[in-house]
Amino acid sequence: MHRTHRMPLEELTRRLRAGGADPSAEAVADALWLSQWLPEPETPDPEPPSRADDRSTETARPTDEGRDPANREETPARTPARPPQRTGSHESVALHMRSGAAPADGAHGGAGGGTRRGAALPVRAPGANALPGLLGLQKALRPLRGYAPAPSRPDEGTLDEEATAERSAAAGILTPVLRPAAGRRPDIQLLMDTGPAMVVWDRMVEELRQACQQSGAFRDVQVHRLYDTGEGPPLVTTTSGADGRPRLRPVDQLHDPTGRRFTLVVSDCVGPLWQRGAAQRFLRQWPRHSPLALVQPLPPRLWPRTALPAEPGTFQRSTRPGGPAAFRSDDEPWAVPDPARQAVPVLTPTPEAFASWARLHTGHGGGTVRGWAAWLAPEPTRPPTPRTPRVPRGDEELLRAFRAGASPGALRLAVHLAAAPLTLPVMQLVQRAMLPDTGPMELAEVLLSGLLRRLPGPAPYPCFSYPPGVQQLLLGSLDPGAAALVLKHCSAYVERNFGQGMRNFPALAAARLAGHDPAADAGAGPGATPDETDEPTRREGAEAELFARIPARVLRFYHPDLVTPDPLTEARRLLEQGRAQSDPALLSAARERAEEALPTAPVEARVVLGRIMYAEAGTGAARRAGRRSELLARAADILVHAAELARLGDDHWAEARLERAVVHHALWQETEDPRQLDAALTALAEDADRWPPAARPTLHLRRGRLLLARGDGAAAAEELTAALALGESAAALLDLADALHLAEAGPDRVAPVLDRAEALLGDGRALRLRHATARARLYEAVGDGPAADEAYEQATLLTPAEGEQRGRLLLTWGESLLRRAAAGTGSRPVDRAESVLREALTCLPAGAAARERTRILIGSVLALRFDRAGFLPDLYESRHLLDEALRATRDPETRAEVWLQLGWVQLQLSEAARDGQLVGALTAFRRAADDTRAVRGDTPGTVTLARALHAQGAALYLMDRVGEAATVLEEAAEQWRRLDGVLVAVDWADVERTRALLAEVGADPRPRPDRFSREERRRIAPPWWAWREGEAERLDNGGAHGRS
Repeated sequence: MHRTHRMPLEELTRRLRAGGADPSAEAVADALWLSQWLPEPETPDPEPPSRADDRSTETARPTDEGRDPANREETPARTPARPPQRTGSHESVALHMRSGAAPADGAHGGAGGGTRRGAALPVRAPGANALPGLLGLQKALRPLRGYAPAPSRPDEGTLDEEATAERSAAAGILTPVLRPAAGRRPDIQLLMDTGPAMVVWDRMVEELRQACQQSGAFRDVQVHRLYDTGEGPPLVTTTSGADGRPRLRPVDQLHDPTGRRFTLVVSDCVGPLWQRGAAQRFLRQWPRHSPLALVQPLPPRLWPRTALPAEPGTFQRSTRPGGPAAFRSDDEPWAVPDPARQAVPVLTPTPEAFASWARLHTGHGGGTVRGWAAWLAPEPTRPPTPRTPRVPRGDEELLRAFRAGASPGALRLAVHLAAAPLTLPVMQLVQRAMLPDTGPMELAEVLLSGLLRRLPGPAPYPCFSYPPGVQQLLLGSLDPGAAALVLKHCSAYVERNFGQGMRNFPALAAARLAGHDPAADAGAGPGATPDETDEPTRREGAEAELFARIPARVLRFYHPDLVTPDPLTEARRLLEQGRAQSDPALLSAARERAEEALPTAPVEARVVLGRIMYAEAGTGAARRAGRRSELLARAADILVHAAELARLGDDHWAEARLERAVVHHALWQETEDPRQLDAALTALAEDADRWPPAARPTLHLRRGRLLLARGDGAAAAEELTAALALGESAAALLDLADALHLAEAGPDRVAPVLDRAEALLGDGRALRLRHATARARLYEAVGDGPAADEAYEQATLLTPAEGEQRGRLLLTWGESLLRRAAAGTGSRPVDRAESVLREALTCLPAGAAARERTRILIGSVLALRFDRAGFLPDLYESRHLLDEALRATRDPETRAEVWLQLGWVQLQLSEAARDGQLVGALTAFRRAADDTRAVRGDTPGTVTLARALHAQGAALYLMDRVGEAATVLEEAAEQWRRLDGVLVAVDWADVERTRALLAEVGADPRPRPDRFSREERRRIAPPWWAWREGEAERLDNGGAHGRS
């Protein structure tokens, strides 16, 4: 039965986000409802070629579901019809995606089982506003539309009759009062402090900015951030540089002497900027005629604890428009005003406070306005005396002081946060989930309580930690069930943001608090041992360590360790617990117990000690201290000694050698020294018959993975096949698929392996991601581009949003699309490749090496699109990206490829836009040849060298330097002959192109280049060449075909 194609919801959302939109769930639902009333397109897209494999055995599989509109197969368009009316529950939009399971046909992945519900698509739900009464706030700001500063000259402005009458009556003589003439609306700027606790008020500042914009009172609204430099005045952000980092400049550059710009400083007044007095100094130096106020988000009861306490009182409006207002405190109503002191209005983020502030600047006639103000004392004439350092308070005293002054909501929040890793997103998540009746104010109280310690190290958000004593005291007030629920929310955060890049320690701790054993539930046993001891891939930094260390502390608090009398048994128990929780304290205790057992059990204790040091090398503390390589080397030495002491062929001998291989593999990953892989294989070199039977599956699996790391696909496939004969696992089957791909095995050998792996995947996201990526690679190998795109799409849905893992996967997908776009025709596949590569660039972090490669590929795909569609702006952007890549790239082979692409772009600019000269393209082609020769020589040379020489000859011919062109083209022809002589796969169209151009240059008579038409010049110019992934052409020695 025919099914009308509908784009999956996740594809629609992905495209909207890639285009810069970030729709809410309600916006998506409205758009989908509206789309059903739009007419269908009149002309369907042309059908692509049918798939290469036979689809006669497919049953009830819609071929167009989940595909890109540019690549799907469509039936002829039907007459547009009005969709039927929907009633009841059918008007809702499903938020569950299609199942990630592969289709049930044999060519696409094995037998199908029951239908599984796919993963839920995350959507943004509206949260509570940080500012109460946004509409009231807009209404309160609206009167400022009529604000105007005092006239700069006495004769400016219009006569204010009412104020003139009042002034004249009071003075006894006629005294005119002039009002500023009506003009443009004022501006407003928000200066947000970047103190330790100000991150919780980001949303409030954004809502305040929106209120200012939507009030209609201001012509321009700007937001700047105040940064503390440690000395001198604060700096503010303005624009961003080419690297995306904000540019800083002195805050006094934001002064407005005309008085037409309001300034609101948003701060809690407790950060280092206020403690050292720099913020007070810059407020004191602010121009008197430029309206200024401080927005204090903390409640008034906490203001006395800040560095700028405020007092209630009365503001006396100036008798002239735009003049400064005088303030009289309620505490000292009859005190003589000190002219050296300045009063700064302090506003709570409420409509009432902003309405009073607006009346202060829009009324006339010297009326009074109630409000709060902070006094700025004059600059001290002598340096302040150094303060006596306070004696640090103990944990109990700190907690007692916090409980005495904190609000009930802040106290409950502090207790719940004791069971969570204290990164800002997790703190806000726990607050929303466990204490929805609290808000940013309570969270700020916790951050300012003095109980938290800011952790050093690079992290996208601020990371904090309770001192162990404070954490234990707070956990004493938290029920174990509530602690387990907090950890459950943390585990969901880990899975959503980190994916499989980090072990989910909060989930393990939550399961154990609930009375479950995750290892037993997962069926851990001897068959799982090989995968468990593989080198982990873990995020580094303070944030990753928090997610391992804090759940371990919580678990130890509710389940204290039981000390085992036998030191070796205790060492093994502590090792397993420390590895499960990634707790350096547990691993250190395990090492001490293992060293105690050395005299009584020298072999077994050394094996355990080597495993402990290997586990310690994987902790974040060891990585940051630079001790990872040292610990791994010590572990390898200990395991070598253990194997020498053990009896050949027994269990301890086998365990020592297997663990030593793992350690050397980790050292290879750390140092990239191939000798470490050789040492690992040497440790496993004994014949399999001499190994204990229980260790043989692990032996073959370790050998296969080491050979795979070394690049020996055929030998790795042989070892992995032997391991699978003794017991199958999804991870081993996926390793075998990688080995077969590396060995260039045919799809008929890879597809059955992936079918077997699919049945064993389970719900593990990492294995499903590997399987989907391998499927995409297989479909690309058989020429099924739409199926490859669908597999890549499913794989991206298994990665964390906006993480490096997703960026690398999108980069692989973009490269696949670029290869297929280069081999095909039209601009639609090129557009898809550009979209995926740009999304990859947004996901990759700033320091990732893959970012430069992504920029190069985007520049290449833009050049290809110009070649197909002739859109000139693509050429300019391509030149910019390739220029940037050259400045950042150091590898000569990569630079050669970039020079070759850049030369083509410059040549096209000189021809199509007359922007630049051919000499620039000629220089780029020459540098491409020079960089290639510097690395690979010219005997036999490389395809890149031959292409660069051909491009030089074409450019010289177009410049009418025929003699030089003939010489270079002869060199290019010689390069093609050498490559063909050593059986390097080359594109014969390139060879024929060089021969034809060489014959034309040497012809007599020949046409003059200055008389060439545009079509003739395009024929002579070199073609656009696809980016080559490494220039490692391999010799065709009996079947190993090179890549062209």
